[in-house]
Amino acid sequence: MAAAGATLVVGTSAAQSTNGKVVFTYDDGPIEDYTHAYQRAHREERVPGCVAVPSAGVGTDGSLSAAQLRELEADGWEIMSHSVYHRALGAMAVTEDVVPDDRKLYVESNLHGKIEGDRLVVNDGSQSATVTVRGRGSDERGEFVTLDSEVGTSFAADDGVTERYVDEVIRTSLRESRTQLEEYGVTVTNMVMPYGAYGPRTRELAGEYYTAVANGGLAIGGRGQLHRAEDITLPHLSRAMFRKGKMTETELGEYLDGVAGNNALGILGGHSWHERLPPSRIKTAIRMAKERGIDIVTLRDALSSFDLTGNGTTQTTQTTGTRSAGTGTTDDGLEAGQQGTTSQSSETTAETGQPGFGWLATVAGVGGAAALRRRLGE
Repeated sequence: MAAAGATLVVGTSAAQSTNGKVVFTYDDGPIEDYTHAYQRAHREERVPGCVAVPSAGVGTDGSLSAAQLRELEADGWEIMSHSVYHRALGAMAVTEDVVPDDRKLYVESNLHGKIEGDRLVVNDGSQSATVTVRGRGSDERGEFVTLDSEVGTSFAADDGVTERYVDEVIRTSLRESRTQLEEYGVTVTNMVMPYGAYGPRTRELAGEYYTAVANGGLAIGGRGQLHRAEDITLPHLSRAMFRKGKMTETELGEYLDGVAGNNALGILGGHSWHERLPPSRIKTAIRMAKERGIDIVTLRDALSSFDLTGNGTTQTTQTTGTRSAGTGTTDDGLEAGQQGTTSQSSETTAETGQPGFGWLATVAGVGGAAALRRRLGE
């Protein structure tokens, strides 16, 4: 097992006996992960998957319960972190110049302004300022984050200015999500970043808490890549979204052909609550993988088979089948389908909601997530 935080590039002959491996991951922890992805697709096909769960939502309205997490793990699934409150942990570009007496930052997405009291670092590579969030909004000039005091420093937007959470916020989101999920009696070693946001500082810190980030493609040249064992550099891995509208069935077949033909690891991601990822679509993808003789495994088991991790084990379910005759897909970064009404304390306000998520309130907003999708190339 690599030391926490280490960057690892390892090759092994252990993977040479198969036609590749594919991992199915589902984000946000909605009840549909259980009723749709698990009960109506994976269980029928007798293959495992992975659920990436914001720890604050477990057991709340419309979300997976602790008992369901344990049941999934007992049936071979992997439970992954998805932060505590679905925070976007990447950096956001500052879009307008900043003068010392400004109490507002214009940004490509105002997601970092949703929790009053959060601390942000504004940086242009040569100087920085730490500010405290008061709120957020938008006007004819774009989205902005309001501050409880003046910035105190000048920044030119053309200098590549960004704002991000301070280290304490990032570390808390990474550490506490794993801790809280494991208190429910499951093992957590890997993560999916909310919105696919994976900024430079988060990339540096993620390996201290997790073996791998399943959607960390931004750190290694892009999303939708396939991984050969000898080329894997942990914790960063690349994922392709496979719902309709993100990947055609032909493109899905080409992606799986690449997995099988290169004896590679492929990671597919989706949101089970999304109307374009019904159980039928999931079953189609599973069967296409089986036809190519690809093993369908959890991410932990895939990495273990490459001798890349020793962070615990789950039951492994592999597929067999007769083999038959990379797309430019991206991570979703989806906004709320519906919005809940329940707020949280501590980190305190709840975050952007998926359908039926009572714990996820209105703070993210459609505009903020839409801007983030544009920034991430969605």
